[in-house]
Amino acid sequence: MAMSEHTGSGLPWLDQPVRLHSSRHDTCKLRPDQCVYRAGRWRYWYEADHVYALSTIYFLCATVGVFAVGHLLSKYAPDRLRRTGLWRRATLVARYLSYKCFRLRLPAVAYSSPSLGVLLLGIVGVAFFFAMTLGPQPYYWPKLESGSYGSSPPIATRTGWMALGLLPFVLALGTKANLISALTGVSHEKLQVFHHWTSYAMFVLALVHTFPYIIYHIDKGDMVKKWDTDIVYWTGVAAIIPQAYLTFMSIPAIRNRYYEFFKATHFLAAILFVVFFFFHCDFRLSSWDYFIAAGAIYLTSQCASLAKTHFTNGRHAAHMELLRCGLIRVRIPTTTMSWHPGQHIFIRFLNPRLGLHCLTAHPFTICTLSHTAEKLGHSPEIIFYIKPRRGITGRMARLAATNPNSSSTVLLEGPYGGIFHAGAMNHFDNILVIAGGSGGGFSLGVVEEALRAGTGPHTGDPSHHHNQHIHVILATRSREMATWYRQEIAQRVVSHTADMSGKHLTISIHITADSQVELKAGSDKHLILDPDENPTTATQDKEPGNTPQKDTNTLEPTTPNTSPSLTQQDDDDDDDDLPHMTTTLIYGRPTLKGILSDESSAIDAPKTDHTTSGSSGKRKVGVFVCGPASMVHDVRDAAADAQTRILRGDSGVGEVYLHTEPFA
Repeated sequence: MAMSEHTGSGLPWLDQPVRLHSSRHDTCKLRPDQCVYRAGRWRYWYEADHVYALSTIYFLCATVGVFAVGHLLSKYAPDRLRRTGLWRRATLVARYLSYKCFRLRLPAVAYSSPSLGVLLLGIVGVAFFFAMTLGPQPYYWPKLESGSYGSSPPIATRTGWMALGLLPFVLALGTKANLISALTGVSHEKLQVFHHWTSYAMFVLALVHTFPYIIYHIDKGDMVKKWDTDIVYWTGVAAIIPQAYLTFMSIPAIRNRYYEFFKATHFLAAILFVVFFFFHCDFRLSSWDYFIAAGAIYLTSQCASLAKTHFTNGRHAAHMELLRCGLIRVRIPTTTMSWHPGQHIFIRFLNPRLGLHCLTAHPFTICTLSHTAEKLGHSPEIIFYIKPRRGITGRMARLAATNPNSSSTVLLEGPYGGIFHAGAMNHFDNILVIAGGSGGGFSLGVVEEALRAGTGPHTGDPSHHHNQHIHVILATRSREMATWYRQEIAQRVVSHTADMSGKHLTISIHITADSQVELKAGSDKHLILDPDENPTTATQDKEPGNTPQKDTNTLEPTTPNTSPSLTQQDDDDDDDDLPHMTTTLIYGRPTLKGILSDESSAIDAPKTDHTTSGSSGKRKVGVFVCGPASMVHDVRDAAADAQTRILRGDSGVGEVYLHTEPFA
């Protein structure tokens, strides 16, 4: 970015005297025609910050503005507008772009892409930066017989300023309580893909900024002299090394493999990058303005998160226990927090027995609904069901196994994300909840909200009700998990018996581990047994990766007039006690690609007397999924295909809404 050679050692690496902006005074000593050429809009060094850095800011602000307008319309548009065909078609197209994704299968890795809409937005960004980088001419200054246009290659100048213009957005997109989420309604976890992509763009632009200087000075024959005498090259290299580390370590396959290490080191690497980048810019033109903006945005977000964590939420006590199904149950009594279904919280365990993990916060999805203390008669509890893996969850499992019901002081940041405002479940005629493994914890809160919500439409007329079918699909490797899950759902059905009018709940539990056969027991209830086992007892499988435990639970066959027992040792309820609930156990993976087709039983529902689906009388379907990437991909594809069928008018469903949850 330098127009002339660096002239001082600074404090320790800044020119003297230090100012906020360098001078824009320019004295051209070339011929008049050469001075005019040099001062062209796309070539003039002294205005490059306004042309390239501000253009980057304007482009990104305009992108955020488009989605902010869309968010405001989705929240506050009048019903008259929502009923128009244009609004309906625009909603279908937007949802198709949001749901459609692609899965790349390679010998060593399977990659699920972001949604088609996100990919298209990325293509727009790539086109912008390619046009701004390669469009203006020249890339290098022409050689003159006497004098020089400057020592900074034009392509290096513009890419350096565009990289700097990205800095405030990279930091903003990496925070949880950020302004972009507030404007667009998109939660921070769904903005992470843009945090990664803007970081990648910044790194590529930094490389294109760096190499032309090397080529120019090698061609000039003074590269070694520049490296030995000009501190700007040292600060540039010192900045690009931690930037390269952050970029490559954030590649999904690498980040997932070394997540704990990257989480512990990325903050230090980011500080080193910003500090050396700051020295490298050396208050040229308006360069430090972007650091001020980035710092203000980042610190405001961090202060908002810290204030909510320490002053609004306060400290809590978390009680941990290891369940027989292998999950860790974390219970946190609270009187200071409220939350919505599907929201997640970042938990920092202030327990030295968890090692260095007590220095970082980890996200977990809340598995219960928010209730008032007056209704419960005691403090409401935030409950999490966590599957032990490596890192902090493995240590939590060992701690819970050796010290049952142990208590740890925790700090809670959030909640963030979630589905939508409470009570909106009555918008749907069919609710389809799909979960895999520990994603079943996420589904508990969604199912309970669906059970709690009334079946009347939004008009508020209590005389108008519609039947509602809630279908839950759980895929798990463990029959112990199936037992636990059925018990949890049954408890929620019992708790909301008074709200079950017009509702029916179907639970389909798919057990995916080992070779088993499916035996029918009753009209629509199934029992899973191993083919080689005695028909009176089938021992349950352990969840992979859990702490080994002895278990005596069994799934026992029953006489024809008795429902099969799927409960744990102290649960005597059976399906006959729950007239609104049907449980089916199935061996094998669920087939999800056609889950939203008109022929699928998952969205089949009894004919309704009054419906909220509008004049068309077609059903509205809400789909909520949390599970492995392959499961989420199949459901997203099914939801995207449903949008195209609805748009063509050849679907028996009038609306399909999809919510995916990344944190289990």
